[in-house]
Amino acid sequence: MTLTIAEGLVLLSLKNETGEKSGQFVEFGLAGSAMAELILRGRIALDTVKQKKLSVIDAAPTGDVFLDSCLETLAKRADGRSVKSAVSKLANKSKLFRTQAQALVDKGILRADPQSFLFFNWTRYPEAEPEAEVKLIRHLEAVMFEGKPPEAEDCVIIALGEKTGLLRKNFAKQELKAHKDRIKEIAKGSMPSTKATIQAIEAVQAALVASIAAASAGSASVS
Repeated sequence: MTLTIAEGLVLLSLKNETGEKSGQFVEFGLAGSAMAELILRGRIALDTVKQKKLSVIDAAPTGDVFLDSCLETLAKRADGRSVKSAVSKLANKSKLFRTQAQALVDKGILRADPQSFLFFNWTRYPEAEPEAEVKLIRHLEAVMFEGKPPEAEDCVIIALGEKTGLLRKNFAKQELKAHKDRIKEIAKGSMPSTKATIQAIEAVQAALVASIAAASAGSASVS
């Protein structure tokens, strides 16, 4: 997969024509994707002894705007903290989604479409160049449905896509149903079982747990 995990997740979460965001807990998914990518790049790691505490190994810039923003936040506010805490700090980071979407605008993959109503302003991100998402979809189809060996990044984005509802929005339901056992195995990271891959999947799982906790807290406050 030539895109970063976060780039792929953003493309899957946007409606192609309108650029509106869809899916559940996308910010938490983005937080998990950033942590997973940084683990795979050897920038952060999980301490298996101290109850999955996060350690920043190398805080030098990666050259990716979104990842550098997340790495800076983790180094300042989450080093030595639990993975769940680190995920929450990233997910609640102001403009998390916008930072990654704008990076894709700068690459010519998306375009920014500012919107306003009364005192409210927001931006939609329709596709400017659909080829990137077409290649991503085709690659993930080959991995999930055609037996292509998954890369570590594939395991992470499939795990995130499954839990955020984005697989159902981008792939045929009958194919997902027919290959649900394989998708489950890929999402667990049990195929390319390197230490970094396992830690990346654990970071994703922490992101999903944090998203559920945030949703529960929100429901409690409303009731």
